[in-house]
Amino acid sequence: MKRVNLFSSIIFSVMILAGSTTMSAGNPPAVASGHSQTSLGEYQITELEPETIDKDSFRKFQINYENGSAPITIHLNELSKCNEFIVRSNVMEIQYVCKKSGFGATTVKNKYSIFPEQTNNMFLSTEALRNQSKLTNRNISVEKALGLIACYYPALLKNIQNISAN
Repeated sequence: MKRVNLFSSIIFSVMILAGSTTMSAGNPPAVASGHSQTSLGEYQITELEPETIDKDSFRKFQINYENGSAPITIHLNELSKCNEFIVRSNVMEIQYVCKKSGFGATTVKNKYSIFPEQTNNMFLSTEALRNQSKLTNRNISVEKALGLIACYYPALLKNIQNISAN
């Protein structure tokens, strides 16, 4: 009887392990989704495998827009006081950070920047950046921040067609 119980336990454990491995091998679950209120339409945000950049570990997310030509990548740097979100399309990058005044957009001016300032300036609307310097008055959750980024980031482009499939 003990052998049957032991054998059953082993089989059950193997089935659970195989099932969880199969589930994790599929598409990553959506973190958030909604409508961007732009010509890009609906968006879906998924979390990808973490990435190490310059010896620092970042959580990594991807935004896919219904009418987008390429996904937007977000690297989340989780700091003790505040989160920093580095957002990159195929043409430019921007950073969303929390400050004492609230959560908002700013240019990437640190070692994580990959686009030259001139390239960024060709596609970045400085007026929209100024308007997005403060989106909220307080610190917000990662999920809420990702949703705001998905809705507001397209407005930072001088020409939204740069990331649109249309």
